[in-house]
Amino acid sequence: MRREVIVEGNTYNGALEKGLKALGVEPGKAKVEVLQEGRTMMGIVIKPYRLLLYVEEENHKVKENSYEQRSQSFVVEYKEDGVYLTVYIPPSKFTKADEEAIMYHLKRKKIQGLMVDAVAQAMHVNPGRPVKVAEPQPELPVDEEVLVHISQDGMLATMMLLPPDGGRLLEYKDVIQALTDKGVVYGIDENAIRQALNSRRYGQEVIVARGKPPQNGEDAKLTYHFKPDKKSKPEIREDGTVDYHSLDNIENVTKGQVLVTLTPSTPGVDGKTVLGTSVPAKPGKPLVLPAGKNVVVSDDGLKLLAAIDGKVEMIGGRVHVYSVHEVRNNVDNSTGNINFVGSVIIHGNVLSGFEVRAGGSIEVRGVVEGATLIAEGDVILRKGLQGAKKGMIRAGGSVTARFIENGTVYAKGDVTAEAIMHSNVVSGQYVRLIGKRALIVGGRVHAALGITASTIGSPMATSTVLEVGISPEIRQEYEQLKEELQRLEKEQRKIEQALAVLSRMESSGRLPLDKVIAKHKALRARDEYSLKIPTIKARLFELEEAFLKGAHGKIHVKKVVYPGVSITIGQSTFNVKDPINYVTFLRDEGEIRFVTYEG
Repeated sequence: MRREVIVEGNTYNGALEKGLKALGVEPGKAKVEVLQEGRTMMGIVIKPYRLLLYVEEENHKVKENSYEQRSQSFVVEYKEDGVYLTVYIPPSKFTKADEEAIMYHLKRKKIQGLMVDAVAQAMHVNPGRPVKVAEPQPELPVDEEVLVHISQDGMLATMMLLPPDGGRLLEYKDVIQALTDKGVVYGIDENAIRQALNSRRYGQEVIVARGKPPQNGEDAKLTYHFKPDKKSKPEIREDGTVDYHSLDNIENVTKGQVLVTLTPSTPGVDGKTVLGTSVPAKPGKPLVLPAGKNVVVSDDGLKLLAAIDGKVEMIGGRVHVYSVHEVRNNVDNSTGNINFVGSVIIHGNVLSGFEVRAGGSIEVRGVVEGATLIAEGDVILRKGLQGAKKGMIRAGGSVTARFIENGTVYAKGDVTAEAIMHSNVVSGQYVRLIGKRALIVGGRVHAALGITASTIGSPMATSTVLEVGISPEIRQEYEQLKEELQRLEKEQRKIEQALAVLSRMESSGRLPLDKVIAKHKALRARDEYSLKIPTIKARLFELEEAFLKGAHGKIHVKKVVYPGVSITIGQSTFNVKDPINYVTFLRDEGEIRFVTYEG
């Protein structure tokens, strides 16, 4: 037979300890299934752990009750001059359970005129000696008795037999009646009842009814048939140099190609307690296909298809297919500023004062001067940025460059370069310096998750600031998204209320023209919100995960970090006073310490 319990806790170990205690077993004696992974953010429990613990036993007993054992540690005698109680338990070992067992036994014996003070004296003052607890009277027969207990969650009902003393034995129908009196109507185990009556093991609880736990629904799942997290990573040759021509950053698709498949959520199956009460199942979390630009949804609503030939990209939680715009020469007076819905490839330089905007990625095969590049996707600089303190790059994806000098870079993804010099660089993920130099010197470099380089600072103690954790820009995005989500959900509720009113009006008769128009507008708005809200929730979840990872961010230095370098991880700061070689900086118990290089 199987005995099980479902428990919740803020931590896995906390939930496990609670479950073992509820089952009354030692660690390792129960099997554990994780029904729900717990999650915390910044020390706050967002989602508790939910565990199922169970043990398999033959003739299972919920717990050993020492009623029979305790009944042998005292005796009730009917004498000519009265009824006497003798307790054989020393006061030092006498427990509350012993007291309850004795009192319950005296109650069952139906002793008239019981003297409570005398009973207390027998239990606590004169152990081992007969104490008169009532006047003379005949001993009445005591019938066999059954006690029914229902677990707190209503999923188990147990029975315990108490022995007769000259009275009648219980029958099967008596036990059923006792269960009925307690309200037990579901999951009754007739065989367990008959076995308990056959064995008559007094004072032991036996499961005689089981509820049906709810089966939670499965969450919806999106299967991507391309690499949604594809990043531009230059190839590092054996000699340590970097091949910026082997980026493998474009994934081409053809019209009608399946990009994403949706597996819908399931509602789950409701459970039922032994009292017949329904226990609702938790439905699976729904998802919508992340439709962006130049994609279509299949007729069955389960597939996302490319609407054109082009490049597939995952941007802002949605799937887009872009065609590519190429500039064969420089971005200068002959081209003017560029603002394109897709990706842009520039074969020459981007001169100072010009701006390039792209709904996809930007690739520059020459040098970016004091210009501005803004892309919803990645930015790839085959050479680099000579910003002259005016150049700025902002990317919704990653930034890859040979060098970044006297410029400003913001990227939601990684920033990868051979050298970052006297620049302000902010990454929503990692900053990685690669190649032979792998150098950061001067300026400020901020990464949400971690920084890796060979050399940081210079022998001249150049002021260089490195920070790991959530940047103010990312935190501002998180707060703005939360406000936007609250606004959209409020508007969505208003639309549902309006549609409900219009539906009632329509059921009473034909709607006037203005109400028909209002209904169509409300339906369109509802469809729009059904796409926007899940997208914002997905981005918020992504940022919350980044918050958690950022607290454990590290800075890896393969060669040397020089004096003049300031290192901040989370809320802690460390100023380098002497050169340190081959080191990893991390935050531990509120302070920054360094260990041997872990990169």
